[in-house]
Amino acid sequence: MTGICDSIIVKGIAVNCDSPLVKGLEADAVIINRNDVDFSQSVFDADNKNILKTLVLKSGKKGFLVVQQGAKPFSGVKTTLATGTYRNTFNHEIPIVILDNSPEVAKDIIDGLANGSFVLILKNAHKGEQGKAEYQVYGYYQGLRASAIDNEKYSEDTDGGWLVTLQETSVPKSALFYFNTDASTTETQFKTLTGSVG
Repeated sequence: MTGICDSIIVKGIAVNCDSPLVKGLEADAVIINRNDVDFSQSVFDADNKNILKTLVLKSGKKGFLVVQQGAKPFSGVKTTLATGTYRNTFNHEIPIVILDNSPEVAKDIIDGLANGSFVLILKNAHKGEQGKAEYQVYGYYQGLRASAIDNEKYSEDTDGGWLVTLQETSVPKSALFYFNTDASTTETQFKTLTGSVG
């Protein structure tokens, strides 16, 4: 190991005519308490370190479904370049709307989001070739943390519910995808994270 990482491109930049890009996200995602991830058992693709093949949770732990309604689910999700002194990294920002407000929501969701660290897997509308681009992972490297939580009683967007903005900063890779073998296998693994397979 030389300690010098390649900072070059190795492919031409062009439109993929066979799998054209589609904007947007699907309505369902999975959020996981980052402490519940068994990082030592999780496996990256041998040839592409931007692909996470398996995400393993600690015994007895599970992820939780996140559903966003409307024509533009998870509207506002973005990745931006963060310029540094010695190297550049990336920041991820993900807004989540909670269309509810009750003592249980405050205790079981909002209070946890306020101080926790999370991994979130979103589903891109663009699936890519063989489904490789469908599932995208955020929070694996640095953890997603709340940068803003708002409850505006007369908000037209949240109907008086909550708007939570999660942010992961100083991420070493632009994007991390969740894919193993084929689309069907990956879908099963994704469902397993919430215990919805069986």
